[in-house]
Amino acid sequence: MVLSRWRTTHKILLRHICETKRRQTTAGILVIGDEILKGQTADTNSRYLSKEIYKAGVHVKKISVIGDIVEDVSREVKEFSNSFDYVITTGGIGPTHDDITFEAVAKAFNEELILDPTLKELCLKFYKTNDVNIPGMKMAYIPQSAKLNFKSNITPEPLVYPNISVRNVYIFPGIPELMMKTFSSVKATIFQSKEQFFTKCLYLKSKESDVVQILNKMVQEFPDVQFGSYPKLFNSRYQVKLTVESVSEKSTKMAYETLVKLLPRESIVDNNDIDEM
Repeated sequence: MVLSRWRTTHKILLRHICETKRRQTTAGILVIGDEILKGQTADTNSRYLSKEIYKAGVHVKKISVIGDIVEDVSREVKEFSNSFDYVITTGGIGPTHDDITFEAVAKAFNEELILDPTLKELCLKFYKTNDVNIPGMKMAYIPQSAKLNFKSNITPEPLVYPNISVRNVYIFPGIPELMMKTFSSVKATIFQSKEQFFTKCLYLKSKESDVVQILNKMVQEFPDVQFGSYPKLFNSRYQVKLTVESVSEKSTKMAYETLVKLLPRESIVDNNDIDEM
């Protein structure tokens, strides 16, 4: 009975948070590659992208990992494109048979792959050849409506190989170092959200169930602020991490200070003692 009431309370809390949110600028991330699904390669790209997109004032609403199958990737690209303001893909760009991202994106929008003259010259230069039939030329065939994004206004040097975008879909390489370099070069051009998120964190020695009523009170008092509660098992420093977040620095500060007053002082851990990845 107690557990059932606790779950109901949490559902009410989460529903209230969702209902009070304003229209958000949203993004979805597609991680493409059989090697991820097989556990052969760790997916570090989505974590990096999520953090960077969040800094840009955009909410990442969904992350999907897909294998190297054209139909599967195409279907997911189409769904994400219809659901979110931005779609970021990573992986599936290259000269081999399993590099199918360009083909899948073209299929999602009923487009043909065409040989882009700029990319053609880049590939010939990179591979130091005049042979247009080399496998690497596959990277020069892109969806017909694709745009080439070489750099943003704040990047001093253009990219050797540009980011390719089709409508609201932005295609990045899967190799983490290349993905990060490309993303950092063009992110200011891609994301036009004027929002900024302000976040404060609290770490508690208390159990999560001990703070439910306090969080419910906070949600009622600060409808434009989002509150998160994240239990941490087997941790000697704290048991729960609370987050306070909004697009207003003032509201975040007020909510944070109010929350601190409502919580037992002895349950709060000094944030300076916490070292999180």
